[in-house]
Amino acid sequence: MHETLQHIVGAAIVDAKFRQALLSRSAAALSGFPLTFEEREAISAIRADSMQDFAQELHGWISRDAAQHHASVAV
Repeated sequence: MHETLQHIVGAAIVDAKFRQALLSRSAAALSGFPLTFEEREAISAIRADSMQDFAQELHGWISRDAAQHHASVAV
């Protein structure tokens, strides 16, 4: 679940140009990644000045999404 998001974070860590595009919320930075609508919306909503902040916000979203998914499966 959310493997593509992990790939995006990894790419941003090793590629400074991609990292800058991602942090500046460039839609072009996400082109080519097979994201769900929800994942794309979550990334677009992140306002971060560093990869650490970006990763923390993304982790929070993934945790909330997993909890919601778990709750809906348990019903």
